[in-house]
Amino acid sequence: MKKVLLVLAALFIILLGTAFVLPIIFKDDIRAAIDEQIASSVNARVYFDPEKFDLTLFKNFPNLTVSLGDFGVIGKDEFEGEVLMGVKSFSVVVDLYSLIYGDQPRIKAIDLEDLVVNVKVLKDGTANYDIAIPSEEEPEPEPVVEEEQPAEFSIAIDSWSLTNANIIYDDRSLGVYTEIKGLNHSGSGDFSQDIFDLSFNTHIDAFTLVYAGDNYMNKKQIDIDITFSMNLLESKYTFKENTIKINDFAFSFDGFVLMPGDDIEMDITYGTQENTFKSVLSLVPGVFTEGFEDLKTSGNFEFNGMVKGIYSEANNTLPAFNLTFKVSDAMFQYPDLPTAINNINLDVFVDNKDGVIEHTMVNVRSFHMDMGSNPIDAKILIKDLEKYTMDANIKAELNLAELASMFPMEGLEMKGTYNIDLTAKGYYDSIAELIPTINLKMALKNGNIKYAEYPIPMEKIRFTCSIVNSTGKMDETVIKVDDFNMLVDGEKFGANMVIRDLSDYQWDVHVHGGFDLEKISKIYPLEGMTLKGKIKADLDTRGRMSDLEKERYHKLPTSGSMSIKGFEFVSEDLPQGFSISSSKLVFTPGKIQLNSFNAKLGRSDLSLTGKITNYIAYAFNNKTLKGEFNFRSKKFDLNEWMVEEEGAVAVSEEEAIEADSLQLEVVEIPKDIDFVLKSSIDRIIYDNMKINDLKGDIIVRNGQVKMRNIKFNTLKGQFKVSGTYDTRDIDHPKFDFAFAIKDLAIRKAYKTFNTVQTMAPIAQNVKGNFSTDFKIKGELEPDMMPDYNTLVGAGVVEIEQATLSGSKVISRISKISSIA
Repeated sequence: MKKVLLVLAALFIILLGTAFVLPIIFKDDIRAAIDEQIASSVNARVYFDPEKFDLTLFKNFPNLTVSLGDFGVIGKDEFEGEVLMGVKSFSVVVDLYSLIYGDQPRIKAIDLEDLVVNVKVLKDGTANYDIAIPSEEEPEPEPVVEEEQPAEFSIAIDSWSLTNANIIYDDRSLGVYTEIKGLNHSGSGDFSQDIFDLSFNTHIDAFTLVYAGDNYMNKKQIDIDITFSMNLLESKYTFKENTIKINDFAFSFDGFVLMPGDDIEMDITYGTQENTFKSVLSLVPGVFTEGFEDLKTSGNFEFNGMVKGIYSEANNTLPAFNLTFKVSDAMFQYPDLPTAINNINLDVFVDNKDGVIEHTMVNVRSFHMDMGSNPIDAKILIKDLEKYTMDANIKAELNLAELASMFPMEGLEMKGTYNIDLTAKGYYDSIAELIPTINLKMALKNGNIKYAEYPIPMEKIRFTCSIVNSTGKMDETVIKVDDFNMLVDGEKFGANMVIRDLSDYQWDVHVHGGFDLEKISKIYPLEGMTLKGKIKADLDTRGRMSDLEKERYHKLPTSGSMSIKGFEFVSEDLPQGFSISSSKLVFTPGKIQLNSFNAKLGRSDLSLTGKITNYIAYAFNNKTLKGEFNFRSKKFDLNEWMVEEEGAVAVSEEEAIEADSLQLEVVEIPKDIDFVLKSSIDRIIYDNMKINDLKGDIIVRNGQVKMRNIKFNTLKGQFKVSGTYDTRDIDHPKFDFAFAIKDLAIRKAYKTFNTVQTMAPIAQNVKGNFSTDFKIKGELEPDMMPDYNTLVGAGVVEIEQATLSGSKVISRISKISSIA
């Protein structure tokens, strides 16, 4: 017996030593294999702490435990230094017996602690997770047709857990931002079985979802506790015990989902679990704050529904569904405000009996609330989402000054009485030109709006509005806005409008008054933009859409005038600024007469007089806008609109003339503009040129700019230019010019024009003047420089009293000649 015990003890010691030694022996080999695989597969910096890599049998004996600590991935290139993923601790426990003898390993547990994921996608679609190094392409082998065998999949996870994870998904190409803070998740499921329970529990401290700048979920707390009965043989998944909770709003599911093929059969009911009205308010962004627990609420809430039927993408069918949403005898009151919202009652029923979405019915059976002493009542029934059969009634009367006693409105003051009374009944049929009968009356009296950031209020706001149709025929609809008036710091503005006959719109609009744009922009701040100026308008217009479509503009009487003074506009896209010192326009049906227009575009001054025609057709029918102007400028600086390369700065005229690192960009000429500018410009600054006394016609038409008999002086010579700048094909802009040049300094031409430097470099050594009649055409590069491979030109050059010096070629010829 003693020998047997000694043998067993020796065997145990050998096994124990083996369990201790084997992981140490293979630990470095495994770690080296991991390093090699990462280097060949990932275009990013992967870090981990070698001291926290462990492979052991003792931690969960007799199971094998692999653990890794303090590892992650850091981006490169556009995402240099940004963490894509990081983990404080990661471990996997594997059943050793299944690893040695089984077909596939059995995972006992997976655990991650302090996971950080930061996914970012730029506007151009570049993503920081796209770090995989593409594998070398190998020729594809000939396909071998084999009988399809069922895949063997045997894996069981006794448990998994994720502790304190923080995840960000920032996709700027789609305008989506999602943030998950404090994610804790655990679950289990034996996937090696055909029938088993899959359970998981999830808690999120704060969930945020922003889309297109709108915050749909703001730091919502989420709890999910679900157990599924998984029947893999029948592909049937049944809800067992489950609860989903968002903030204080909790609901649960019962039923099953069956997916034997491409179609999905479901029979699911869902509903709330003793929710209060406060739980509904907790879902509203901006309501669930630190003080939400102090919000006074009462009332009952009911929420339930079902989904039953088959979803088939092939047959384009949906299951039937319904939803009931009720609030009864509810109220809420902010703790620091004196007035409550009382008597809140809401009963909504949404029903679809056959899964055809057009057959959905939305029935707001009743809605009532008292906002202080002001009641709001509504009933809305909508059936048949093709014709939108409607029966609606809404009635409300609000004292705007009382709202501040019910809702937090820091920095905003409102006054006035607002009323609305709406009834609508019928259906919409575009072919028969039918709409619901409607009777809407809406009014605002003694309105006043004031922001704390800007002390000047919008005062004495008033209007009445009505929409009436008693028969349902579109041509018998009348929309009126009467007596709209507003006062902003002494500036009055008023308007009246009548629209009749929705099948052939007939309008009668009158606008009178003025705006101070600086005051308006301070009331409604414009980010990244400065706007100033006073606009006064006195306009009357009326007409019918059929006359507009058939271009019978003489039947569209328009009259009045508009003046602009002290206008200034500066933005991120136009940092040079655009200003109008004064301008006056007179409107008639056929034209807009521009009696005066004095402006500055950056450092360039400009003035215009003339007329714009066809403006109504341009505004409503996408026709060509036409104009004839007299254009005058004392100085026009083109350098101000050049694109500066890195390190190039041109802050004054002299620096701009000397800067040779500036580049122009191709400017696309609109195809729906036909303007003739009879131009007179005293001075133009273009790159390192000064152009003086420019006169002639500039024609903007059909995506082209044509210069007709343009005359100017530069480089001590006289120029006469005619030609075309053509951007109808914006990818291949073209030019076609004819020059008549007299007495141009040759050396100055070489220093000024890149074309001369490329085509005639010897000109740098020539002293004298030349004259020419020359034609040249070709394509332009993106920087507005000529594409020399496309240039075609011809002409006659006359050179008077020129001398050539400093040429190596001439010196060599002279030397050879003297030797001979």
